[in-house]
Amino acid sequence: MKLKEAAHRSYGLVMVCGPTGSGKTTTLHSLLAHINTADRKIWTVEDPVEITQDGLCQVQVNPRLGLDFPTVLRSFLRADPDVIMVGETRDAETARTVTAAALTGHLVFSTMHTNSAVESVLRLIDLDVDPFNFSDALVAVVGQRLVRSLCHCKQPHVASDEEIAYLAREYCRESGQDPGEIAARWRKRHGDASGALTLQAPHGCPDCENSGYKGRLGVYELLVNSPALKAAIQRRANSGELLRLALQEGMTTLEQDAIEKVLQGQLDLKQVLTSCR
Repeated sequence: MKLKEAAHRSYGLVMVCGPTGSGKTTTLHSLLAHINTADRKIWTVEDPVEITQDGLCQVQVNPRLGLDFPTVLRSFLRADPDVIMVGETRDAETARTVTAAALTGHLVFSTMHTNSAVESVLRLIDLDVDPFNFSDALVAVVGQRLVRSLCHCKQPHVASDEEIAYLAREYCRESGQDPGEIAARWRKRHGDASGALTLQAPHGCPDCENSGYKGRLGVYELLVNSPALKAAIQRRANSGELLRLALQEGMTTLEQDAIEKVLQGQLDLKQVLTSCR
C-alpha cells in the first residue's frame, strides 16, 4: 500500500511521526490536499493552524476557552465529517477519541512526536488505548525526517570497498539482511560497468555559503498495518517484534531510505547518521 492509497480509505487512522521540525504538518496537509474535493467534508483541529487550505474547516485549539483537542474532536464527531485531522495526539484522552473516531466511519489523520513508526504504535498503546480497538483502527504510520541535502557544488568520488561495506552494514543494521548481498545489489543498480559506485561529498560555494549543503530532503518509512501486525499489537508485542514484522511486510526504514538517497547522490552519510539515528 502506498501512502496515497491510505489517504483514500473511507475510514481508519493514519499517523505521521517524527521529531520537531521534521515536516509532519506539511505531510498532513499534503495528504489533505490530495483528497480535498467538493464532496468530502474535511475538518481539522490544530495548535496552531500553520497552513490554511480552501475547502477545509480548520479550528485552532484554545484551552482558555475550553477548546482542547479532545473537546473539539468530540464536537466534530457530532457533525459527522468524512475526514478529521488532529494536529497532534499527545495525551490519553485524545488518543482514545482519535481511535474511536477512526472506528466509526471517519478517516483520521494525526501526528505524534516519536522517533519511528514502531515507536508511535507503542506510544499509543502506552496512552491506554485498547490494543484491540487500535489494531482495528490503524491503517498506516509514516515516520519522517528532514535531512540537509547536498548543494549542486558537491564533489563526486569513487567509493572504496570499505565505504560500501560500511554503508551496507548500516543499511542492514535493523533488518538482518546480508550486507554482502545488499552491496552486490547496489553495484548492479547504481554502479558503472565494472560495478564501481560514485558517491557525492560536500564541497562549498557562494550559493551554499561554503557549507556544502543547501535545503533539506525528506526521508521516510511507511508501516502499513497487516494481519500479522494487528495480532502483534493485540498481544502488546515489543518494539523488536513489531519492527521485524514490519520489515517482513516490506517496510523500508528511515535509515535505509536515507542511504538509498546517499547512493543517488542527494545526501551524504554524515548528515544521514546525524538525522536518522
